[in-house]
Order: sequence, then structure tokens, then C-alpha cells
Amino acid sequence: MPEIRQNEKISHRIEGPFFIIQLINPDNLNALEGEDYIYLGELLELADKNSDVYFTILQSSGRFFSSGADFKGIAKAQEDNGAKYASETSKWLSNFVARNVYVTDVFIKHSKVLVCCLNGPAIGLSAALVALCDIVYSMNDKVYLLYPFANLGLVTEGGTAISLPLKFGANTTYERLMFNKPFNYDIMTKSGFISKNFNMPSSNTEAFNAELLKELKGKVEGLYLPSCLGMKKLLKSNHIGSFNEINSMEVNESLKYWVDGEPLRRFSQLGSKQRKHRL
Repeated sequence: MPEIRQNEKISHRIEGPFFIIQLINPDNLNALEGEDYIYLGELLELADKNSDVYFTILQSSGRFFSSGADFKGIAKAQEDNGAKYASETSKWLSNFVARNVYVTDVFIKHSKVLVCCLNGPAIGLSAALVALCDIVYSMNDKVYLLYPFANLGLVTEGGTAISLPLKFGANTTYERLMFNKPFNYDIMTKSGFISKNFNMPSSNTEAFNAELLKELKGKVEGLYLPSCLGMKKLLKSNHIGSFNEINSMEVNESLKYWVDGEPLRRFSQLGSKQRKHRL
């Protein structure tokens, strides 16, 4: 397996047919900066290239799966006014568009079965990536997904303009997105989004990860694993064209908001406690 750079917020390992990626920054609610999302994409590409891997498992740590974009990363991008950028458009093409297109594209096209171990809430782009997973298991009924795009002066990202209506229904998606309301456990269960609730306490994420992996190892015994990948390829073919199209549309629509500066103003207000955050 080719070598890959290290990241202090994200670890990875291989156990049998499972490529396991874990977010390991619980003190910051597993918030991710732009480079962290890129690293996550690189890990998925690494799993894709490994012929012994059939399942890519996303785990986390602590009480949140991921609180989304790290405010510090947004602030750094905001302050980046170096001469290397000819305009605000050029700056945000580099700091936002290229990253989001890449990460979303990697998740959309991933050939291995994507399994999410949802130990707690997921927000923003992190929640968008959860919605791109093939199978989701929950630690308990405290989990939720939140897409605060309207609160941040943005539009949908990470393929959510397709993934959310597909998995939760159009009307539910409209109501949740427009008014910045979470997709809570009841909604996720009713829609079939969550395959199983392990009913474990929120303080026991490591035990949840271990129990879920043990169960998955039992589930794959006796299976012809190439069949799993063949079925994923066929199932994905129903929507892959729409996902590819919406990925481009979302980032191009979002670009004008970044150039205008409204998301920056709102992230700044969140950082200084001027604006209420659902966290």
C-alpha cells in the first residue's frame, strides 16, 4: 500500500476487508479544516486502490461525530489576502470550490461500501459526507444531522441537494434546510437512513466502534465480497449522473456567496458569540 502523509485529527488502519478511518479530535468536537477534508478524501482514494479492501468504515470519537468546519480554518482563509490571488473569486476558487468538488467527488465515486458509525451529531459538510454513506449505524437516539447553510449565508454543499431529498423525501428536506432544523433520530429512523441503533451511552464511543466492527466482521463471514462491490456499482448507477451534476452546481452557486462575504461575516459572528449556534 502506498504511503500517505499523517494527520493528527484523523487516523486510519486496515483490519481484514475493512479500511477504518477515525476522527480523533474529540476536544474540538472533531471539527475539520479544509486540509483535513482533503486528507479524508485522500484516505478514501487509498482505500479505493487497495484490492484487499471491500468496506470503508468512518468512525469518530467523543460525543460528536463532527461539528463541521473549524472556525479557525475559515478565519485563516479570510485573512489570506496574499498577492497570489488576483481577486476574491480566485481566492475562493482555491479555498472553497476546489476542495469541496474534490472531497464530494471522492465520496460520490468511492467503489467500496461506505459505512458510517454515527456516534453523535454531524454538522455541515461533515453531515453531507454522512449522507453520502451507503450504510449508517447509530450509537443511540441522541444523534442528528444539521445543515446550517441558511444560518451561515450559504447554499447546499456536499451533494445534499440530491442526497437529502433522496434519503428523507423532498418536503422534509425543504422544511429542515429552509429553517435550519436538524434531521433528528426519529426522522432518520422513519426514513430507513439508520440501519440499526446500538443503544449505547454517549460516553462510550470506543465501545460502540468496537462492537459495531465486531458485528460487521460477523456479517461478512461467508460472503463473496466482490459481489458486494458489484452490487454497489449497480445501485450507485441509478443516481451517479445527478450527483456529479449537482456537485458542480452547488459549488458554483456557493462561490458568489463567498465572494460577497456573507458567510465570512456570519462565521465571525459565531466565533465572537454574536450569533446563536445550535451547538
